[in-house]
Amino acid sequence: MQSSLKMRAENYLSRYPKVFFCHIPKCAGVSLSNAIHSSLYPTLFKATRLSSNIDLVGSKVSSELLDIDMTVAREVQLAFYLSDRHKKFVTGHCPARPTIVNKFHGDWNFVTVLRDPNKRFVSEFVYNKFKDSTWGRHDDSIENYLDSPFAKHSATTYARYFSKFNDASEIFSNQEEAIASSLENLKKFSVVGTLENLKQWQCKFNSFFNTNIKIENKNSSPNKDLSKELYKNESIVRKIEELNVVDKAIYEAVLEWDAPSR
Repeated sequence: MQSSLKMRAENYLSRYPKVFFCHIPKCAGVSLSNAIHSSLYPTLFKATRLSSNIDLVGSKVSSELLDIDMTVAREVQLAFYLSDRHKKFVTGHCPARPTIVNKFHGDWNFVTVLRDPNKRFVSEFVYNKFKDSTWGRHDDSIENYLDSPFAKHSATTYARYFSKFNDASEIFSNQEEAIASSLENLKKFSVVGTLENLKQWQCKFNSFFNTNIKIENKNSSPNKDLSKELYKNESIVRKIEELNVVDKAIYEAVLEWDAPSR
């Protein structure tokens, strides 16, 4: 009897794909994560071990107790989740670097969306300056922020998430290799695109998973006026562009993948 029930349950679950949505900060990830889950799985999955988030609290505790980097703690959690044969959906602010993707992309579908790096950078700066929670919040002016290690960390987000490197200094010292390894890695993703071309990303997602995804807007910027003011300052914009040189190259290559063939 138990064997029969187990087989029926496994047959039922086998119809659902395994998806890791790599949620890049300030790339509409909350909206997309909810939309992906709604389009592929029953709502009840969210109340079970079938669906999981890379946990902020858990990774913070692991980081402090074990004296390891927060990102490493999240990658450990991701590897654990992707190794769980019962798991169906995982999401969170966590890199999907080549070692992870190469190991699991045969069983898991990796999905992500990139955003114009300059817009993503400004959005993250503003969000962390005015958000309610204390984690990652700052009081820096944009001038001070641009000269800080946090700015270099933010400006290499795509490279840190997808390349063989996980440190901003390494990325700036190995720019071409960081770009190349990121793009080689992203080519193994089931669905990848850009926020600026979201309609095309939706079409690719729907075609790949044979579904009809619907996306709502969530988690918008807490101070849009500041963002607009920053874009008016040409020297600030130039400095942001200089910092974003690696991520911009990755983003533009992904844009090119979506460009219509001539």
